[in-house]
Amino acid sequence: MKLGYLGPEGSFSHAAAVHYAPDATLIGMKTFKEIITAVEEGKIQQGILPMENSTEGAVTQVMDALMHTKISKIQAEMILQIHHNLFSVEENVEDIFYVLSHSQVLEQCRGFFANHFPQITLIPCESSSSACKIAKEKGKGYGAIGNSWAGENNGLKVLYKDIQDNILNQTRFIIIGEGTTVPTGNDKTSIVFSFHNDAPGSLYSVLQEFAEEGINLSRIESRPAKIELGKYIFYIDFHGHQEDIKSKKVLSRIMEKVNTLKIFGSYPIGKIW
Repeated sequence: MKLGYLGPEGSFSHAAAVHYAPDATLIGMKTFKEIITAVEEGKIQQGILPMENSTEGAVTQVMDALMHTKISKIQAEMILQIHHNLFSVEENVEDIFYVLSHSQVLEQCRGFFANHFPQITLIPCESSSSACKIAKEKGKGYGAIGNSWAGENNGLKVLYKDIQDNILNQTRFIIIGEGTTVPTGNDKTSIVFSFHNDAPGSLYSVLQEFAEEGINLSRIESRPAKIELGKYIFYIDFHGHQEDIKSKKVLSRIMEKVNTLKIFGSYPIGKIW
């Protein structure tokens, strides 16, 4: 099986991919869109994508990209404990002026730099692993934030360990592929919907359907519809499989209240690695 991840090797997505499918052929890609397109076109069987972080919340690029899928479904999820380390060729952090990493990683460590090294400029790049590679090539004055593998593999020195602002820093990854999963009895379903017009009580009426069936919601997010100001789409994760009797009832009733409803998939609730 071919599994696409945000690369290169050594990124947190790579670490998640290794945990999820150690026997798969792992293929590093440059963007989330490239991963999704490769799954849609059948070039790879699955793709792994970061969906949300316990510190920074939703990865909005992934949320928006999923809206355009046609055949891909979420087939699994996993949660990875995230540890950020500061690397450089320098011996002392006082000699570093620029630190690179993925934008999400930088946000998860922004407090650390603001409190201890405000003079350092944080620069976003494609991934934490590419940041380590660039820092090595740039040399003096540069640093990178990444995991142990990425730093050590690029010959960088560890200057600080566990610099993430949240000690319990976790990222939830989803795995997409073609086809749906069968119920396991311990599942989650992800959906997105929008309304015809914004009216008082619209969202409440949808949430009420879940409450009346005793279905727990594990996540709710809103994103701009990108049509006009004030128009939003809503993402919900709820416990249960779309083929469960209760879930079918709720989804059927919701369809009568919304303009569009897209089911991203039902999948087993993931464990923490």
